[in-house]
Amino acid sequence: MSNDTTMWGTERPASFTTQVSRYALTIAYHHDWTRIGATAYLDVLSQGASATVSRTEPAFRLPFTRTEFVLDDRYVSRKPISIQQLNGRLLITPHPEGTEVRVDGVIVRTPTYVFEEKLQAGVVLELGRRVILVLHSLSPDRNSEQMHRMLGVSEGIENVRRAVDRVADLNVPVLIRGETGTGKELVASALHNASPRAPKPMLAVNVGAIPDTLAIAELFGARKGSFTGSVKDKPGYFIQANGSTLFLDEIGDAPDEVQVALLRTLETGEVRPVGSADAVKVDVRLVAATDADLESKMKSQDFRNPLLQRLAGFEIWIPRLAHRRADIGLLLAEFLRFELAAIKEERHWQQLTPESENLWYAFFLHALDFNWPGNIRQMRNIARQVAIHNRLASFISIPPRIDAMLQERTPAAETVAQDTPIQAEATPAPAHPCDDSDEPAATPRRKPSTIDEAELIQALEAQRWDLKNTADVLNISRAALYKMIEANPHVRKAGDISVDELTRTYQRCNGNLEQMVDALKVSKAALKRRINELAIGSAG
Repeated sequence: MSNDTTMWGTERPASFTTQVSRYALTIAYHHDWTRIGATAYLDVLSQGASATVSRTEPAFRLPFTRTEFVLDDRYVSRKPISIQQLNGRLLITPHPEGTEVRVDGVIVRTPTYVFEEKLQAGVVLELGRRVILVLHSLSPDRNSEQMHRMLGVSEGIENVRRAVDRVADLNVPVLIRGETGTGKELVASALHNASPRAPKPMLAVNVGAIPDTLAIAELFGARKGSFTGSVKDKPGYFIQANGSTLFLDEIGDAPDEVQVALLRTLETGEVRPVGSADAVKVDVRLVAATDADLESKMKSQDFRNPLLQRLAGFEIWIPRLAHRRADIGLLLAEFLRFELAAIKEERHWQQLTPESENLWYAFFLHALDFNWPGNIRQMRNIARQVAIHNRLASFISIPPRIDAMLQERTPAAETVAQDTPIQAEATPAPAHPCDDSDEPAATPRRKPSTIDEAELIQALEAQRWDLKNTADVLNISRAALYKMIEANPHVRKAGDISVDELTRTYQRCNGNLEQMVDALKVSKAALKRRINELAIGSAG
């Protein structure tokens, strides 16, 4: 091979055996936002042929649809870029008279190798500073036929879909693991909806939000008079979910007493309400989730090994958003479109000017390189802030704080000499889908005692009573935040709202939870749970 060939990744030893992979191109940005997220599978590469990319080829298709279209950008040349598969690597060859091509931020004018390590994470291709594509590899396994309400085409999200397909109809407990904000409850809902229990609603409970003194009674029930204030029998969550699915979020924060009772229920299929001498048989499919390092908790004796083995009849690991590079453009576009539509500002993506096209292009490009420590929840929050920032604005702009934050983690690829061959360092595959070992050490948690009432209430208001986001902002655990709220008489809880006030607010807001949150100043999740408990209309 001539010396003017550029290489991305680590060169393989001569004895390297080629892994059979499937390759795909996914649109991460296009001036026509309805095309963002569409994918072209380059199956011709496995047949020894070359794939070509230009204004008119290949055909892209949005996930789980039949509609096909090409790039069709007048600034992208018809003279094609060539992609070939050669012994576990792809060779990208720009056309000498065609569109300018950048690979992960660096202009390439000569044949350029990209190795498998890079392709697993996803390589960003920029065409003429107009269209952004992600070139990525997939396993040859058959894709799931069901979307399960999970947007994306990356191998990471496809693995989750396959896992749901494998275990949804089996009556075994499932443990969902992944960082905060990755969408664990969405996966739990997918498991339930694909199971024979789908006709009954799934019951979702945040274990970390239940005060320790009430946890046993809340989960397993209590008989009348079993404790002060108990004026009638209380069915616990297990009994309420009988015949359905019970989702226990933040299971890693369960107190020891709850862990013991859960282990017994998983072993016997029975619950014993507080104050009762008799056990009650229940038929419940248990799905639990956590972002905690349960292995470390077991070493410190904060979590019981037998319970982990019982909960994990099957484990599903959700990848970090940063490990789903091919999905970032689609998710960001969907969230932005939703938030702009909510404030009736669709014009900001439907009627682009040359200036707004350039701004959105840079915004999506920075998003592809950002680390997304808060994962999908953080992305949705940023989309909302960007949308509101541009409400009633004549010209689109990105809030300076968000723009600076997204560019903080953007590699300065443009500083590399563009005409010289590049041997980039390989990004090692993580030891685990949610491994954080390559990240800087996290800032130590604050002590709740250092947070006064004014700071607590200000943070809650700024985050619109989203408790997970508030905990992140205050840098305390969610369990600590729940206890602070429970102990503070000036912070309103969903349980404090009377049935009459809740019903009136529901009717006034036409059941819109976002509007009800603003009116009642309580957590959306808690509000939705209380509406369901009281059977007030539909929680939508």
